[in-house]
Amino acid sequence: MPWNDRSILNNSREPCEAICARSQHAVLQRQRVRVSGFFMHRTNRERSRMHAMRFLISRTDAIGDLVVSLSLVERILSRNPLAEIHLLVRENTAPVLEAHPGIHAIHLRGNGSELERLFKEIRPEAVLNLFHRDQIVTVAAKRAGVPIRVSRARGLNQILSATHLIWKGRYGTGRHESENVLDFLAPFGWDGGWPSPPRLFLTDEERSRGLAELGRYPRPRIGIVHRGSGAGANPSDRWWDRADSTFRQAGWLPISLAPAEASELPATGLRGLMARIAACDAVISPSTGPAHIAAALGVPLLVLMGLRPNHSPDRWAPMGARVQVIQYPGPEADLEDGMDRLDPNSLLTHLDRLR
Repeated sequence: MPWNDRSILNNSREPCEAICARSQHAVLQRQRVRVSGFFMHRTNRERSRMHAMRFLISRTDAIGDLVVSLSLVERILSRNPLAEIHLLVRENTAPVLEAHPGIHAIHLRGNGSELERLFKEIRPEAVLNLFHRDQIVTVAAKRAGVPIRVSRARGLNQILSATHLIWKGRYGTGRHESENVLDFLAPFGWDGGWPSPPRLFLTDEERSRGLAELGRYPRPRIGIVHRGSGAGANPSDRWWDRADSTFRQAGWLPISLAPAEASELPATGLRGLMARIAACDAVISPSTGPAHIAAALGVPLLVLMGLRPNHSPDRWAPMGARVQVIQYPGPEADLEDGMDRLDPNSLLTHLDRLR
């Protein structure tokens, strides 16, 4: 079913009979379920004292930013398993959150007046506006009477509308972006420490579909993401041609997954791409959205990164136990075709480690 401003989807992704009349935001209703390792153990007495607080997290920029920020969901639920968590996101990034057991509802970003109606309708006790450029979110939360409004100290209207401001800088600090987003939990005393790696989820049906689509390719399969808009550095198509030959000679079967124009596979949506990534034995990619998706799905990932501070591994490396970062040792890596000096043969030992 297409994502539109009058659709409500439930956890089975079938149309719901009741469509909320007061909100023009698409909502993905989520039934909270317990997942092993996802929530901290609590005694009955502790649960009886716990308040089922309602949070709305706004992350309205890119896929990679959204995936990294899911560490915030993990932290909230580790401190308060009864919390009800809503996500406000862009239409193009929303599908990545489907089937996530810790998310109660997903809302699509509309205009300012729609935001105010949404906040009045769901009545969150806290709005955490993670994307500092989307300042109208904080302003709308104030107009709707949301008690706790946390944002970065960017823009006068946002500064005046927030109840709690984050003044810490993010550039050149050596902190990962997942650490930065935990700062938004300072009003509750839940910030600090090392964040849990974000996790994404596929249904059994989606996993089966991904395996079927790649079934004609022998294993071991390595998914290739050629480039991405958020990457600080990308190898050229000429480099990927050389790498393809190198991987095949080493016994890997390269499959181009993204972007769509570089793949021989039929066009698919974001959930279809996730299923294909999950069907691979490893993925190699520059640091972009699909790389973060692979790491969050637990797929072995070899990620190529440049040296610019704003795109460094310290801040933007995908998080996961099966992630290997390759950072080309020279400033030319961030120039056009600079990463082409990387020898594809040097990646083989890293791929073997990830197998």
